[in-house]
Amino acid sequence: MASGQRACVGAARSPATGLRAGVPAPARAALVAPRVIAKLRPVTRPTIAGAPCTAQGFYEARPGDIQDRANLLLVDVREEAELLDPLGHVHGARHVPLARLLADGLPDVAPETPVALMCKAGGRSARAAASLVARGFTEVYSVTGGMIRWNAEERPVARTRTRT
Repeated sequence: MASGQRACVGAARSPATGLRAGVPAPARAALVAPRVIAKLRPVTRPTIAGAPCTAQGFYEARPGDIQDRANLLLVDVREEAELLDPLGHVHGARHVPLARLLADGLPDVAPETPVALMCKAGGRSARAAASLVARGFTEVYSVTGGMIRWNAEERPVARTRTRT
């Protein structure tokens, strides 16, 4: 497997090979070596069952997957000004701008905490998710479509700044 790349911790194992789904095909042969398999983290079930795993090692979630999930830490990685734009923001989401997250990570959050990341359309949250996976976080979700999709699905939003 390429440096910095890993399979999602909770990805299902293939019945034929016993390897996790989501492992890039060229890397599968290298994973057969017993000493490499022994270094893999134990497989746990992801908080959001059936969430697809990316090659970068994070999961993709839909807005409906994360709404009202108390066990997920929701982090909005947009800039401060964007929180008050017409798209609004999810009430209770923690605000950590992308630049700060890329530089510092989430130092006060345990790596085993399930984290869902959101931005305007999904691009920045995917970058943030890959960064957290590289820092050792084991269950990271990027919300596909971001606040644009959240609004299109008519999910509740806040349009005034809430301190989180």
